[in-house]
Amino acid sequence: MDFRISPAEQDIQTRARRFAREHIAPHAAQWEREEHFPAETLRAYAQEGLVGLTVPKELGGPGASTVAYALSIMELAQACSATAVTVAVSSMVAEVLSRFATPEQHQRFLSPLLKGDFFAGSFALSEPGAGSDAASLRTSMQIDGDTGIINGEKTWISSGTHAGVFVVWVRDNGEGSRGISTVLVSPEDPGFSVGRKEDKMGLRASSTVSLHFGDCRIPVNERRLSQQGGGFRIAMTALDGGRIGVSSQAWGIAKAAMTALRQGLQEQRGSLIGEERAMIAQMETELQAAYGLILRAAWLKDHKKPFSSQAAMAKAYATETANRVCQQAVTLLGEEGCTQLYPIERLLRDCKVTTIYEGTSEVQRIVIARSLMRA
Repeated sequence: MDFRISPAEQDIQTRARRFAREHIAPHAAQWEREEHFPAETLRAYAQEGLVGLTVPKELGGPGASTVAYALSIMELAQACSATAVTVAVSSMVAEVLSRFATPEQHQRFLSPLLKGDFFAGSFALSEPGAGSDAASLRTSMQIDGDTGIINGEKTWISSGTHAGVFVVWVRDNGEGSRGISTVLVSPEDPGFSVGRKEDKMGLRASSTVSLHFGDCRIPVNERRLSQQGGGFRIAMTALDGGRIGVSSQAWGIAKAAMTALRQGLQEQRGSLIGEERAMIAQMETELQAAYGLILRAAWLKDHKKPFSSQAAMAKAYATETANRVCQQAVTLLGEEGCTQLYPIERLLRDCKVTTIYEGTSEVQRIVIARSLMRA
């Protein structure tokens, strides 16, 4: 196998690293303390051509590979994992639009997202009673002539306070997964409102909110992404790719924790005892294994090969590895690891949710097992 990263992928990784180190890393701790959503920084990042990396050039995107996208998220997450998740969700929205939207929808929603005219995009699938089981969602849409009337609530929506477009899944055609469609909602649509901002343990510079639809009226023919009942397939396709983004985010968090750990241990005592050497060696080994799983899933996606189970493996392994690495880094640094002297306490808080969103580790194992049984 050829494990080399192409020059184009290296260029994107370098650009993302430079931007992250110069414009994000110096502010990450303050943004976290103040729960500051870095809207203008996100706009600047998009203007660098680094949001929606996999959108084809003919649609105004960079036309980059999924491998390049994964590498860029890793770089962002090392600087600020909250910023990384905002970019990852916006990029997932951009990819959905590029694959399923009409030319008119591209112009209205995709182009502003790629250019930074929209600070972010939001992916609105989860509901109070429909998290891991997306097929049970209850948000409804009734059709009245050319108008779609949406009622319901979405929860745990990243960037909902600043998004310029919301990709929303609604039930408009009966029960089960075949009754779900996908539509686009603008923050200006009547009957749409943003609910409370969640007070989270981590990723506090990324806004997470609920969305409320009270007779929210949209021009349904202009906003529908799928044929009636075709939304569930779009959601599952998007989540497969989204798991590569979450895996990359988790890897970047763990890499940052390892960097801070080495710095802290050198400052504390300058050398390691045998048990510490063994722990650090195991942490680094698991981190490199996660890296390989992530890039393999990305490579398979780029080559249009089945990648769902590989993305699930990468997501489960990388996120659980990142949590172990952060926890062990705190342990090795002792009391100082629990303080803001080092960023590891923040990284540990940021890391926990990666095992939950885009499908819990348990859901990933269901995906993997089903794939094995079909083989």
